[in-house]
Amino acid sequence: MPDLKPVDKPKQLFVEGRDPEEFFTALLREMGMAEEMQIQNFGGISELPNSLQEFQDLLRAVQIAPGTQGSLFPEINSLGIVCDTERFRSPTDAFRSVRGALHGAGLTAPSQIETFEGSNPKVGVLILPDATTRGMLENLCLRSVESDPVMQCIDEYFNCIERQVGSLPGNMAKARVQAFLASKPEYVPHLGLSAHRGYWEWDDPAFDHIKQFLSNL
Repeated sequence: MPDLKPVDKPKQLFVEGRDPEEFFTALLREMGMAEEMQIQNFGGISELPNSLQEFQDLLRAVQIAPGTQGSLFPEINSLGIVCDTERFRSPTDAFRSVRGALHGAGLTAPSQIETFEGSNPKVGVLILPDATTRGMLENLCLRSVESDPVMQCIDEYFNCIERQVGSLPGNMAKARVQAFLASKPEYVPHLGLSAHRGYWEWDDPAFDHIKQFLSNL
């Protein structure tokens, strides 16, 4: 079951798991937006419907401020949901699942990925790694370091494994991320924590669409 934090900021960002929570915390700090946005961890896509319903319950508990004319959302003006596509056939399927959860909770379901619709709150959905590619946050982070010389070493490492073992890890994105993190002077085993250490290239174009989504939230 979801266990959301009490709503205390006007912008709410729902993310799928601990690593994305830490990653987006670090990115928002980098963008200077940490104080205006609250991150909620909804756990996993199967838990999203319950999380959104709990979110509705939290909003109902918020004290209605004078002049809101009984609005259900007196303090929340925007909601963003971030979902990867690892467990879906395509980004479209992932988006369809999120829209279904939003409809079920009585919230606005945007008609397109990375666009915001509705009001009080406006709602947007960000699909990772992007709107057309199946994958996850790890794929996106790896794009940001494609030009890092260590990536050639990582390619050679996995080529060697395939030659010697005859197979590769089931989740290559996660395996490559771990190999990349192992190349750092101070190894941290989690993608989210590595974001706090500045191990990913925030200025790389790979993150542009995420930054734009967060800026629009």
